[in-house]
Amino acid sequence: MYGILEQRCAGNSSGNGCSYVHRFCTIILIVISFSLFGRTFAFGGSNAVSSWACYYGSEDRTAQLSGFDLLVSAPGGQDPALLRANGAKVLAYVSLGEVEENGPYYDEAKKLGLLVRHNENWNSWVVDVRSPKWRELLFARIIPDALSAGYDGLFFDTLDSPIDMQRRDPDKYKGTERSCVDLVRTIRENFPKLLLCQNRGFEIVRRTAPYLDYLLIEGLSSSMDIATLTRTDVSKNDRDFLIAKVESALKANPKLQILTLDYVPADDEQEIKKAYEYSRSMGFIPYVSTPALNEVFIHASDK
Repeated sequence: MYGILEQRCAGNSSGNGCSYVHRFCTIILIVISFSLFGRTFAFGGSNAVSSWACYYGSEDRTAQLSGFDLLVSAPGGQDPALLRANGAKVLAYVSLGEVEENGPYYDEAKKLGLLVRHNENWNSWVVDVRSPKWRELLFARIIPDALSAGYDGLFFDTLDSPIDMQRRDPDKYKGTERSCVDLVRTIRENFPKLLLCQNRGFEIVRRTAPYLDYLLIEGLSSSMDIATLTRTDVSKNDRDFLIAKVESALKANPKLQILTLDYVPADDEQEIKKAYEYSRSMGFIPYVSTPALNEVFIHASDK
């Protein structure tokens, strides 16, 4: 997803080995206990929202963001307590398929042999999600760090990256899609009361939908080139593909809320309006921003 140039960590990025093992063992016991009681999860609270925003900046934007029902934030980027006090639900960004080369988990992921391909667009590395070591790192460090400031839930990003590895080399990366689905399911089992949102991951969305509260569709109407910031319309074929995947997800989970994120230059009011109107005509919840996602945009269509 655009905008996360460095995955921020609200907790300690170093950690103690004994604490690491202790926390992971505790998580394994939690997973086993949930498995014993079946697969029906009691999701916490209502996921209904009528507006949302995505802001990865670190400047305090509480005043602007408090007007939205739902916010996706980088861990440590905003104070979720202030936003929640004003009635907003706040989700912390978590990368499930990559680590940033300049981020707090890169050295450990490299040491564990988890890195499989460099993503030059964002200076990040795709990880092997099939490895138990990646799951240990997620549950013992990355997810607890992301939640430590007190969030309502998690926003999952970069699942497309490991899935793409299986598409590139089906033999070498066999089982990657299945591992991605199992990872989302296990997060739901461990955190039954958290709100969970998945960004894209269309190959697996029908299978992960039952564990989610929200699904984000990037680029439903408008997209922008990362390098040139040139805006283009999303083609009819691409849009039809996205709608078909949404319909598949909704069949698996009729209570799923569909969020959309379109990229439009901040001063292009006509295209912004079109993106909002189309998303809402489909029953989705829109937000329009620029690729950096480091500003808060309150458009006339939000009101």
